[in-house]
Amino acid sequence: MGKNSPPRPELPASDAFFVRRVLIFVGIVALAAALYALSDILLLIFGAILVAVVLRTLARPIQDGTPLSERLALLAAGLGILAVLVGTGVLFGAQISGQLVNVIHSVPAAAESLSKTVPFLRMSELVQGSAIGELLLNAFSWGTTVFGALAAFVVVVVAGIYMAIKPDTYRNGFLMLFPMRHQARIAATLDDSGAALRMWLGGQLIAMIMVGVLVALGLALVGVPSALALGLIAGVTEFVPIVGPIIGAIPALLLAFTQDWNTVWLTLAVFVVVQQLESNVIMPLVMGRAVLVPPAVGLFAVVAIGVLFGPLGLLLGYPLAIVADVAIRRLYVRDTLGEEVKIAGEDAGAAASDKPRRGPSSRSS
Repeated sequence: MGKNSPPRPELPASDAFFVRRVLIFVGIVALAAALYALSDILLLIFGAILVAVVLRTLARPIQDGTPLSERLALLAAGLGILAVLVGTGVLFGAQISGQLVNVIHSVPAAAESLSKTVPFLRMSELVQGSAIGELLLNAFSWGTTVFGALAAFVVVVVAGIYMAIKPDTYRNGFLMLFPMRHQARIAATLDDSGAALRMWLGGQLIAMIMVGVLVALGLALVGVPSALALGLIAGVTEFVPIVGPIIGAIPALLLAFTQDWNTVWLTLAVFVVVQQLESNVIMPLVMGRAVLVPPAVGLFAVVAIGVLFGPLGLLLGYPLAIVADVAIRRLYVRDTLGEEVKIAGEDAGAAASDKPRRGPSSRSS
């Protein structure tokens, strides 16, 4: 441009402010759309974090009680899990696999027979137009895609092992995404979330084992076929609180229907009694007040995340709700509103750390 060219007109301050706000809004929408498109990957990352939490939780007492280093303690924890799985497979593998095959083949026929006996229980009509019903059907169909489930499982386990070996690398990398003045608060939230997840996972594992054993014994007593496999299904689905026990009871009730209505009512009674024991005895004993998510909030969180993100969201909905609860209580209720509020895992998270919580930029040399 020449020296005598007229100066380019500048936008008024109000217009520049408006344009900046529009660009920020568009950027937020684009980021939200990208996160939604990558939701499956993000959920797998969260699953890997849970695997890392389990490994480090099991490795901690091994490291404290033996002269083993951190990595050797992690290796011992992983080998211990593998030994338990292999031992269970050797002792019960053939029986469980045979019963699972029987359940897989018998449940669809039982559902079809039930829909003919009770017309208003036709599954296709019940779930038509219902997001929750379609979610449950998708959960069952997703579980039958063995290759996809195994591939996702392998990715989650391998990534979880890497995270367990060097957790500070990923934690500090995440903290660097935030301004330095906020890193201490985010670090404290991560510590509390990790402690809350450790306590929840420990209690949930004990509850899964006890529920599975009790259901298997109860179904065997009332004469339901494949009781051991059905107990395994009930124990596994117990990982998803509130919604999982309902899903786990469906195959047992359908198989009970192949016997007679008396067996159906007895089977329903078994699940009701076991769930009452789980809610009022098992969980209060093994978990106490480790998790502060109210039951109704947990239910809606599991269903909402499941409807939004599918079966994987249903599976990880409750631990995601725990992390969200910790973040909201600390970052909004306490730090923003200034209200005193109890945070799940806060005491355990502080006690587990040998040094004050801080962001990566504030670490001493």
